[in-house]
Amino acid sequence: MSVQALVTADNHLDPTAAGFSYRRYDRRRDHLLCFEEVMKYAEQNRPDILLVAGDLFDSVRPSNHSRARLMQDFKSLSEKGIKIFLVSGHHDTPKSVEEGVSPLAVYGNSGYAVFFQNPSEPTKAKMKIGQLELSVLGLSYNPLLQARQDPLTGLDLRAEGDIRIFVTHYPIEGFSGCAADEAVIKLSSFPQDFQLITAGHIHRYQKKQLGDAVILIPGSTERTSFQEEDDEKGFVWLEILKKGVSSIEHIRTPARRYKTLTVEWPIQGDTLEVLKKIVEEYSDLDSVLRLRLRGKVTTEQLAGYRRADLLAYAENKYFHFSVDDGELVIESPEPLEALPLTTPLEELRRYFASLMENSSEEEVRILRDALNLAEAKLKEAGAW
Repeated sequence: MSVQALVTADNHLDPTAAGFSYRRYDRRRDHLLCFEEVMKYAEQNRPDILLVAGDLFDSVRPSNHSRARLMQDFKSLSEKGIKIFLVSGHHDTPKSVEEGVSPLAVYGNSGYAVFFQNPSEPTKAKMKIGQLELSVLGLSYNPLLQARQDPLTGLDLRAEGDIRIFVTHYPIEGFSGCAADEAVIKLSSFPQDFQLITAGHIHRYQKKQLGDAVILIPGSTERTSFQEEDDEKGFVWLEILKKGVSSIEHIRTPARRYKTLTVEWPIQGDTLEVLKKIVEEYSDLDSVLRLRLRGKVTTEQLAGYRRADLLAYAENKYFHFSVDDGELVIESPEPLEALPLTTPLEELRRYFASLMENSSEEEVRILRDALNLAEAKLKEAGAW
């Protein structure tokens, strides 16, 4: 006898996608389509439980369309006997009273899902699957914790039953992707009698064994930045026995492709034409491409590079195209030698002296009279 579980996290439904300009609505649809792959897989394969480990939504105020779509999905799964458990994450946990409650609360109130809303104490839920007693502990994200603080310190994580699962949304010690300014769970804080520990927040799929328990990071279902361009996106199917997790399968979603092309200066030939050829070579209407320019460039070379022209050229060749030229180092021309400190009278005398160098005696006499007159006028005006 076993428990079949479907695990997902960091779906980030309804992102702002502001950087995608007029394609931002298409980009939001990408996130929804990837999450719908999870829902369709659950409909077809009927797991016993669905675990959502935080950041289901990208904000605490998702659109009504996404809210309603999700309610339909959860209702359908619930009616098929699939039990759904939710915790909130960094994005869909309110940070203040003004933000109200998490948008996940409505699904807990509907009866179609169990929402572990408390960020300070783990909430416990029990159910029976066949002859197996299942206990699920959930702890939502707490925005008030300090950097490097362990969210599990002092908490009661005891659980009863044949199968014991812990769900949360924090980075965990030993997994890549933890930032220095975040609260992090230490491996020593986990009880030794769980079969599965799963967490969101880190967008790269990872897993580790801790005694008899599997610690699972399912990763995100869609890419959110170029830092994830090489990551496989998806969700996880598990089979859990009393003695532990017996099988793990990572199922990929149709996440949109991200690609970075790096071009080093100096560029030989017509700069703009060279860059256009590169853009043309990798043309792909389904991809998000970033062209990164690096190296040292002179002001003369830079004159042949026009970012606006490049963006316009690539507009219909990719789903989205951007140029990152922040790493270019512009070599300044030789600085001009500073002029010596002087005064109006000194400059006047220098000017007349240059005129007198190749003048006749008569011309020199006239120039001296003119100089004397000009000096007098300057002195009257207060110039020295």
